[in-house]
Amino acid sequence: MCDNFAETSRTIGLSYEVEDTRLMDSDRGLVEKAIAGDERSFAKILEEHYRLIYSVVRGIVGSRGDTEDVVQDVFVKIFRALPGFRGEARLSTWIYRVARNEALNAIDTRRPTFVPLEDCEELADCDEDPAATHRRKVTRERLERLMDRLDESQRVALELRYMGEKSYDEIADIMGIPLGTVKTYIYRGKLSLKRMMTARRARTFEKGAGES
Repeated sequence: MCDNFAETSRTIGLSYEVEDTRLMDSDRGLVEKAIAGDERSFAKILEEHYRLIYSVVRGIVGSRGDTEDVVQDVFVKIFRALPGFRGEARLSTWIYRVARNEALNAIDTRRPTFVPLEDCEELADCDEDPAATHRRKVTRERLERLMDRLDESQRVALELRYMGEKSYDEIADIMGIPLGTVKTYIYRGKLSLKRMMTARRARTFEKGAGES
């Protein structure tokens, strides 16, 4: 992967504006080494921020296949843009912006899909038999379709929380929004999902009763 970065870096360089907060010393060393050409340092940056990148991209793009493609594009953009990173923001905040911009460019007007499965009451623990596995798969796909109807901010916050395993404070820092706003996005997102699931079950029940 790093060989490809070395090849493409000779042709295009990108830079992103960053906010006025100080780069952490642990990040500064990695960034400086990566800019100097240390492939291991760059690989470590990607490794440490993979969950963040994947969560943001999946929160916007939705499809697993598309997500992987866009994540690879984000890696390239980070490599190309890193020399223009001034270090005035946390590295995670800067990477969040790169990932978000790339994901939005990739989908134009398409909506993302993701589901915090552990918060959906329909997905209670079940035996790992084939039938249960199938039901879980069907439910996941159904929830992902419902996720399309949530606002982008709610989807990204949910992705960072459940897929990226970030704390509320970390999400606030990454997205550049107040802690209370993060909690609101996540609460409203989960509430909307549960309401949609309840409404769908009610329609399914009514349809079944009408056919009997």
